[in-house]
Amino acid sequence: MSIQKNNMAETKIETTILAPEVQQAKHKAEAYLRDPEKTKKLLTAVVKKAKERQNNKGPLVEVWERLKALSRLVNAFVRKEYKEVPWQSLVLSSMALLYFVTPSDLFPDFIPMAGYVDDATIIAFVVNTIKADLDKFLAWETEKSTP
Repeated sequence: MSIQKNNMAETKIETTILAPEVQQAKHKAEAYLRDPEKTKKLLTAVVKKAKERQNNKGPLVEVWERLKALSRLVNAFVRKEYKEVPWQSLVLSSMALLYFVTPSDLFPDFIPMAGYVDDATIIAFVVNTIKADLDKFLAWETEKSTP
């Protein structure tokens, strides 16, 4: 019972602290995670945009590698290959992916460098927040690919 009470308390705190825009983004990310077809379209859009940006080599190359890791994590979960990840980590990952593909984010992508910086900041924040879960996934991925 105490676990259920803690989850209820966390949900209440989360609801009161999060801005309406963040709550909306969270609900959208959860909807994507529950719909494999939507998630597939999202991941396709992420790959396409990442490839376009990857041509612009520079200080953000490491961020694109992290973005790819988030994409693979979400993809493996949706395909039911990898289930050892907390729901919140998946939601945050999906939120970052959705933000990345949204053309009208904080700094539109057509603004030189600024359009990349906000995406990189969100991606870095999510990666740092779910670092332990992402590291476990990357280890699982490496182990899976080793004969």
